[in-house]
Amino acid sequence: MRRAVGVALVALLVVSAGCLSATGGLGTVTADAGDGDADGEAAGDGADDGSATGADSVDGPAGTVSFYVSDEPNDMDDFEHLNVTITEVRFHVVESADDAGTPTATATVPGGNATATAAGTATATATPTATETSTLTAEKMTDESEGEDGRWVVREVNATTVDLTRLRGDNATLVEEFALPAGEYNTVFLEVDGVDATLKTGESANVKLPSERLQLHTEFTVADGSETDFVYDISVHKAGNSGKYILKPVVSESGVDQPIERVDDEDESGDDSLAAAFVGPVERGENATVRVTNADGPVANATVSVEDGPAGTTNADGEFTFAVPADAEEIEVEVEAGGAEAELEHEFESDGDDGQGNGDGQNDGGGQGNGNGNGQGNG
Repeated sequence: MRRAVGVALVALLVVSAGCLSATGGLGTVTADAGDGDADGEAAGDGADDGSATGADSVDGPAGTVSFYVSDEPNDMDDFEHLNVTITEVRFHVVESADDAGTPTATATVPGGNATATAAGTATATATPTATETSTLTAEKMTDESEGEDGRWVVREVNATTVDLTRLRGDNATLVEEFALPAGEYNTVFLEVDGVDATLKTGESANVKLPSERLQLHTEFTVADGSETDFVYDISVHKAGNSGKYILKPVVSESGVDQPIERVDDEDESGDDSLAAAFVGPVERGENATVRVTNADGPVANATVSVEDGPAGTTNADGEFTFAVPADAEEIEVEVEAGGAEAELEHEFESDGDDGQGNGDGQNDGGGQGNGNGNGQGNG
């Protein structure tokens, strides 16, 4: 009996759709899988194919979004490396091009809805009734509760890891190019699998993410056939004196129309970047060790020159050791390898202080150092 009523109502809607589309031609009947199957079983929560990855095609109007990650400096100078592994990006669609401005008429029958649009299309949509049950995963229920009106478009990125210490200022790395449905968006979530952080002291850092994800609320538009650059800017903040750090998105530096200096792991120019740091404490009258690294790890045979002191090359571990004069007031070290340079500076405080200086230095090659005995340079 239910099937007979449903068939009769769909037939009635086809006739109604033909009347509604007097200027639009004959109506047709289609099956809408957005909320359920034609047999009444629930088929999802409105998320657009959560398994879709990369630049997979999208049915209907769509644009391409080049998704970049960058960072705001803040407390980034504390870190030697800050690696964040991204597994998924979620885009919240407020209104898609397919949904905009299309009036509908809806009738309900046991086991499902039937909808006729003014464009001349009658759509049969099955929706569970109170007597039927549907099971949604916890993840899909979360998607529904987090959004306002609209739906989520989910794109996987195959556990991409980015080192935020390399992405200061306008520097940004391309995570993926996504095909997204044309429409208005207002929220982007980054699902993070893990954070691996090393301080310049060599210690591991405790870095937290609120809600185990990064949440950015910013409005942008994807037009049909468009190509858009989107920057997701992240900053790290020290949480008082707790020794912990917190990752947060920076709204003012995120979104479209942001300046981008592209830096990618596979970029050959990244191999020319040098970083120099003292290993352990630096004390007068004792030996000090400088470690030189680049994107590939320790740099052997890098030239190390200590002002008013010895010069030499790093060993296989990228290290060079020298004696610190007992009456030294400061130490300045220059490092060179393959055309790239870095400068390192350490200032000793007067007696009674902890020996950590406040000076900083910079060379023409882009190298930087600070009084805590750390430096970084770029070729």
